[in-house]
Amino acid sequence: MTAIVSVEGLSVAYRSAGRDIPVVHQVGFELCPGRTLALVGESGSGKSTVAATLLGHLRHGSRITAGTVRVEGKDVFALPARELRRLRGGTVAMVAQNAGHALTPSMRVGRQIAEALRGDAAGSVAVTDLLDQVRLPRPAELARRYPHELSGGQQQRVAIAMAIAARPKVLVLDEPTTGLDVITQRGVLDLLAALRDELGLAAVLVSHDLGVVAHMADEVAVLREGRVVEAVPTRRLFAAPADPYTRRLLASVPRLADSGLAVVAEDGTREIRPKAEVPADAPEAVAVRDVTIDYGASRAVHGVSFRVRRGEVLALVGESGSGKSTLAWSLAGLRAPSGGEMTTKGTDGDLARPARQRPLSLRRKVQLVFQNADTSLNPRRSVGEAVRRPLRFFGTAASRGEAATRARQLIADVRLDPALADRLPAQLSGGQRQRIGIARALAGEPDVLIADEITTALDVSVQAEVLRLLDDLRRERELACLFISHDLAVVRGIADRVVVLRHGVVVEEGPTEAVFASPGHPYTRRLMAAALDPDGDAHPDAGAGVADDWQDAAEPDAPWTDLGPAHRIRRWRPAAP
Repeated sequence: MTAIVSVEGLSVAYRSAGRDIPVVHQVGFELCPGRTLALVGESGSGKSTVAATLLGHLRHGSRITAGTVRVEGKDVFALPARELRRLRGGTVAMVAQNAGHALTPSMRVGRQIAEALRGDAAGSVAVTDLLDQVRLPRPAELARRYPHELSGGQQQRVAIAMAIAARPKVLVLDEPTTGLDVITQRGVLDLLAALRDELGLAAVLVSHDLGVVAHMADEVAVLREGRVVEAVPTRRLFAAPADPYTRRLLASVPRLADSGLAVVAEDGTREIRPKAEVPADAPEAVAVRDVTIDYGASRAVHGVSFRVRRGEVLALVGESGSGKSTLAWSLAGLRAPSGGEMTTKGTDGDLARPARQRPLSLRRKVQLVFQNADTSLNPRRSVGEAVRRPLRFFGTAASRGEAATRARQLIADVRLDPALADRLPAQLSGGQRQRIGIARALAGEPDVLIADEITTALDVSVQAEVLRLLDDLRRERELACLFISHDLAVVRGIADRVVVLRHGVVVEEGPTEAVFASPGHPYTRRLMAAALDPDGDAHPDAGAGVADDWQDAAEPDAPWTDLGPAHRIRRWRPAAP
């Protein structure tokens, strides 16, 4: 079969201080219709730069110093402007990482798809056909909605519909499932694979999620510092990686079978670090009792209860919209609950009040680490100032001099060089920025740390470092940690207990080992079955023995079925035929 994409000896550099800084070195590959090539590597490896060249795009200040990029035999960077516009979207289309940002918020999704069709013939029939092709229900109704009225998974499917509207021959998939929960991610990946086969598309997948790569790619090119260190069929790469860097990268990926966090040696061997034992008499740091949270007439959280002890990590898992982040924000004082109790130790430990109504002594006890450090840090202030400010605000530093000294110590505590305190956020890597976010949260000397999807956008090796840091801090400081994640393998490695939420209701809770070894609720089993593992499905029979269709059977005086010590599920029954 003739290759539709051919990249030969590609080198890219950008100008800085009057000289060329190479970012891609002699990269080459070919791609045929119906095949998927994955580009993997750490942040800064050049994978997104290489993928963008298929659309004739280079970042400002960059230039090609050697090599060619050909699509259908044509040199992309030699095309006239009109032909280049025809190539983008017509021959090569991109599905971006964040569909919520890629879609125009003030335009109905049907109109946006119609514009992508490029022509007067683009009417409602064609638009609804596309929405139906990407497996969206009630396409005519959905076409009239605005992007904010769709879930994350629906937004991503709309972005895919726009990408395939002009019937391209090549799809560039830039982290297409980052930030999606496991069930939505599995659905989007299955859709992309089906469309690739139906339309005969060639696909270039850029991803740091090696479970996604193992599930979808035919071939993999591993990049390190702009060079391809290994390029082989996917099965061979995961079965017998040849390059030491590839072995370390694969070893850093958390597995559903891991009973703790992995420590990876230089040669790629991995050792599982046992979890810290939480003493039976560890004091309670925070308690949530029968909490409900409403958004207008809609109930986001319904009757949730849990407690977290000092030195313990409790994970909240579930699909998008299950109420995980809503609970976190409420504990942090960003949204008051509609009912129930949230308390921490002390005489004035009522957390049901908004943050502004809490005394400073209470506000500092519960601190939140945000998902995206890029947007939570002020781009115009140094990262040292980001850490100094809460020190002065909470009064944990008496003077500016003490605040500066304490800030540098906190930066060192999160395993960074204190000299970085004078840098702006843009001058740090993603992993470094996330560590600064943790240092800022620690400035208040909290009892409870809320980690809301803090590793979602990080590559696997940086993710492993941040997780080990969080585990070290909870051991050293006896922090209670509420850990929110859609990555079940990460949850398995770091959490002591798990609470599974569905539509704002707890359906299963218990010790991590018990829940993962024997998930009792059909929804938990569905989550496990949807999780992607680079070694293959760790729970291939996770959904076996349980009805696909089920309904809630909890009664007011008997909502639970006990499965073992501290392990219980919400009562359910198979749905009537």
